[in-house]
Amino acid sequence: MSQSRESDGKRTLPGLDPRFGLAFAGALLILTSFFLPLFANKITRTVTYYTGETVESSYPGLIWDQQYREGRPPKQQEYVRTTVEFGPTDIGSGSGWAWVEAAARDEQNRRQLVGHALCLVIVLCDAIIISLVGFRHWRTHRVMPSGVAKFIFYLAVVSVFAMLAALLYQFDFDVSLLKAQIGQLGIGFGYWGMSLGSVLVLASVLLLCQDRGLAVSTWWVLVFGAAIAVWALTKFKPAPFAEIAQFLSDGVVVTLRITASSFLFILLVGLIGGLGRISKNPLLHGVASLYVEIVRGIPLLVQLLFIWFALPQVYRSVGAYIAEEIPFAAGAGEWLINLRLSPFAAAVIGLTACYGAYMSEIFRAGIASISRGQMEAARSLGMSYFQAMRYVILPQAVRVVLPPVGNEFVALLKDSSLVSVLAVSDLTRRGREYMARTFLSLETWALVALIYLVMTLLASRVVAVFEEKASFDK
Repeated sequence: MSQSRESDGKRTLPGLDPRFGLAFAGALLILTSFFLPLFANKITRTVTYYTGETVESSYPGLIWDQQYREGRPPKQQEYVRTTVEFGPTDIGSGSGWAWVEAAARDEQNRRQLVGHALCLVIVLCDAIIISLVGFRHWRTHRVMPSGVAKFIFYLAVVSVFAMLAALLYQFDFDVSLLKAQIGQLGIGFGYWGMSLGSVLVLASVLLLCQDRGLAVSTWWVLVFGAAIAVWALTKFKPAPFAEIAQFLSDGVVVTLRITASSFLFILLVGLIGGLGRISKNPLLHGVASLYVEIVRGIPLLVQLLFIWFALPQVYRSVGAYIAEEIPFAAGAGEWLINLRLSPFAAAVIGLTACYGAYMSEIFRAGIASISRGQMEAARSLGMSYFQAMRYVILPQAVRVVLPPVGNEFVALLKDSSLVSVLAVSDLTRRGREYMARTFLSLETWALVALIYLVMTLLASRVVAVFEEKASFDK
């Protein structure tokens, strides 16, 4: 096969796209610069002056917690100023590889180095991925898939921000130190090369996406923006935002645990309730309908309070009756009398009971949307009712109900904040505790709101991805 072809009077090589050439150039520049010195110097010592004392700090790795000390001066004192001393970078050759290796090897200073090293690794991954995709395109002449193109674009955007963060890590994100001392840092060719390479890769990927008419998802932009906002607050103003984030971290875990645990039970209750709602058995239909109508008519907060405060009185009364009136079941009665629900269990029961009713209606509508001919065809093949439901109706209904089920999951994630009234240490309750201790209302609830926003936006995008994978033409 000829290695070139004529096109409009010009000789061109097949499979070579100038935009991929620009991406290759940027990736090659990143890979080369990764092994060159990034910074000639680094901050080795700081002296922080307060109105009543002076604090000296030395840094074998990167400068660390300087911003926090400036924002949290000793009691009865005020922050005055900070002076810094620079010295040669002692992290090997000072290259990107040396910084990453130091973060992996130096256990004592790993906490200081890991964020900076992660920024460099992100840029390196960007260069490697775009090189592999471009090489595949050149060899096979295949168009880059839309999903891959969008992923590389987002990674390229993150890489540009990562290089900015790599510089800010040298000053502990202290803008005043950055303005006053940046000339003494000695920014090397390695940093400039990786930064320029990241911009070239971003520009090339943006041109490729525009040429194919691929729109950037505003949802992912919102997720990224909200996450950057949380990160920036904790870095640029660690006092108090880093404190708040650390205080809220266990509350985030509890919120996710409650949401995930409740959602599994909600799916089960919803499926059973939906099958009961379409059942021809009057008893099953009546019980399912009664459950749905009653629970949907009572606010979730009232149901949670009832389960936590009133329900224990109910099963204590029932237990006492069983112990007195039914001698052979006295053990069960005593068990009911002594039964105590944990806050976590009460929260899961309350959320399951409430959202299970709504999920029942979603499943009922999804099953009812499947043509009756599907059931008749399955029965004519010798399937029982339950076999037809399991193998024919429900698999089709799942795709129909997936969007509303995803919406219910996002709503559940937000409504899980109500379980804070049950003494559950979720994200909302931890925010209330920190606010009560420090009286920092604006800072606390701003960060709580941003964390909820990140979680809900991310959950919405994950649900949207599942919907796209499960979509089908009717």
